[in-house]
Amino acid sequence: MAFDAQQTRRAQAIVLAAAAVIVVAIAAVVFSGALAPGAATGTADSTSQAADGTTDGSSQAAGQAVTSGEHDMTHVDANYASVVEQLQAQYDSDPSNPSALLQLANGYFDWGVSARDVVATDEDDAHVVDLFNQAIARYDDYLEQNPDSKSVEVDRAISIFYTGDRDRAIAELESFTAEDGSFGPAWANLGMFYETEGRTDEAIAAYERAIESDSSDAYGVKDYAQQHLDALSAS
Repeated sequence: MAFDAQQTRRAQAIVLAAAAVIVVAIAAVVFSGALAPGAATGTADSTSQAADGTTDGSSQAAGQAVTSGEHDMTHVDANYASVVEQLQAQYDSDPSNPSALLQLANGYFDWGVSARDVVATDEDDAHVVDLFNQAIARYDDYLEQNPDSKSVEVDRAISIFYTGDRDRAIAELESFTAEDGSFGPAWANLGMFYETEGRTDEAIAAYERAIESDSSDAYGVKDYAQQHLDALSAS
């Protein structure tokens, strides 16, 4: 999920939702993922923007699936299963359409982040991991065809983080930012990954790079990064 002037609520969730995760991480054990949309009102609107500003795809139907009445895994699955089934059917009808593939990947991502909010059992945990692995597989397919989509690279790393493989997720964003340090959302999320892992100095450096690379706040990460820098400085 990239951030630019055309970002949707789901795109914003990549940064805004991280705030809730950090609170939990500081209070106790790290809340096992990066960007829980529970801090972004549980919306599942989806528009990923490529590095050149073009729209990679959107899973608008997924946004319609979320209701304020969700309170357990049964409700989440009931809301999302039919949506993802529709997205899968759209992709199957036109597998050469990259937007359809990205919508499907985002559908699984949205399902996963909503499911994370209601985990109550080990079985639920395993279900969430499977959903994010489904998203990762489709992001991989998309990136094979569109290797320059920075927003999807970040989404993929977030999905990996949500599966619990935090070291791998961090390594992915470290590699990404080493090759291209201009994408603010990558730095903001890397900073959040570091912070949840207690790597404060590295988190501060990443947040500073997020601000530097998005000085005009074109991607909506500047304020988020500054808030976390202020919090880390005060702690």
